[in-house]
Amino acid sequence: MPSEAEITMIQKAAMYDLIEILETNPEKSYTPEELKKIIRAYISGKEK
Repeated sequence: MPSEAEITMIQKAAMYDLIEILETNPEKSYTPEELKKIIRAYISGKEK
């Protein structure tokens, strides 16, 4: 079982990954539905 510090590090890494995904196209605006789709794809390990 991961420690609290490891869980925090994993959560921060995931948020960093999502920021990188969103910044790949800085001129794009995302709707809430598109953001949900991106997050769900990230969680399930699917390609965008």
